[in-house]
Amino acid sequence: MKTVIISCLLLFSFGLWSQAAKPDYQLLWEIKGKNSKKPSYIFGSMHSNDVRLFNFPDSLYTAFVNADAVVLETDVASIADQYDVRLNVFQLDIFDSKRSFTSSKEATTTVYGDEDGRPQFLDAYFQQTAYCAGKAFYPLETIEEQLNAVEKINLSNPRAAINSYFFSKETFMQTYLQGDIMGLSKMLQHQFNGMPGAYDALITNRNRKMVNGLDTLMRKGSVFCAIGSGHLYGNDGVVQLLRAKGYSVRQVSANYTDQITLDKAKMQSWRRYELMNEAYQFSIQLSGKPIVTETEEQFSFIYQELGQGNTFELLVHKEPFALEEHYNKFIVNASVKPVDSTDRDGTRIMEGLINDPIKGYQWKRYLQIKGWTYELTCYGGNKFMHSDRPKKYFDRLLINR
Repeated sequence: MKTVIISCLLLFSFGLWSQAAKPDYQLLWEIKGKNSKKPSYIFGSMHSNDVRLFNFPDSLYTAFVNADAVVLETDVASIADQYDVRLNVFQLDIFDSKRSFTSSKEATTTVYGDEDGRPQFLDAYFQQTAYCAGKAFYPLETIEEQLNAVEKINLSNPRAAINSYFFSKETFMQTYLQGDIMGLSKMLQHQFNGMPGAYDALITNRNRKMVNGLDTLMRKGSVFCAIGSGHLYGNDGVVQLLRAKGYSVRQVSANYTDQITLDKAKMQSWRRYELMNEAYQFSIQLSGKPIVTETEEQFSFIYQELGQGNTFELLVHKEPFALEEHYNKFIVNASVKPVDSTDRDGTRIMEGLINDPIKGYQWKRYLQIKGWTYELTCYGGNKFMHSDRPKKYFDRLLINR
């Protein structure tokens, strides 16, 4: 059910790029208050990992770099431990009993795109870049509030169902890439014809709440806010509502250059998050901030690339852990043989492929040292499972021995 709901959200934030200025580009706006020391910015996003979305104008890099905090509709990173974003992984016969890999190189599709797109979808990219840069992050609404708004749509009406598919995703994409927020707004309104109250529940009512939240945050400092582009346009759109609160809001022109500006280089350098834990004597570099939990029995984290659907996990078992009891979980055939060895320093290593009954095929490595067991797990789509990325992830774990 959550997958269906999240898929519906794709519609709310949906030309070709060139290296010239785009005067009609209306996705980036500068916001100034009467007492603002420096401007804030709002950017119309699209909830997708399509690579075309990441060809930003030079002004966006400057806006992001100079902001004190990053703001999104919701905390998208928090859904990483709630559900699997992969859509067709369980229909794809990645492995069989005779060989470790199929010859297929098909990209697994996800709620936010597929494996041919960027690791994170656009909103999640901004959030994780903020974490890597050490910037504060704030959501304007909770995941539950966003999903509750979507659940109010009545899709049982046949006319509503037809309208919901009137425009293709590519049509939305091309309109978005042109920066045409008026066109996007009209398309969205047409999508909701025949669904009384749907547009207000999903767009208008949420716009007011977002503006109130932005007003509070911008009184404390400058922000870079990314929300679905369908929320920007119109008398009830976020741009006009901010103006009604007394803010000066102006369109920022889109300029593209072949050279890498200082702000672009700086923003692109924010792509590593180092997690260090002195208590469990390890450090590891990830592409963003993971969700960390700890109990009396174990420490764990999970990090997910929501665009491509790849998941990275670590469990540190504090109690004695018998590796031999887990050996039979590994797949053993002519092509896949689990590794079971002991290093000179006494570190026990067990590694291989398992088939989890809920999450499907996973690569797993156990490291046992000083009485603790570090359990690394990663899994994803077809391309990920056939790549060297699982081993690279395993090798990034550094233990203070």
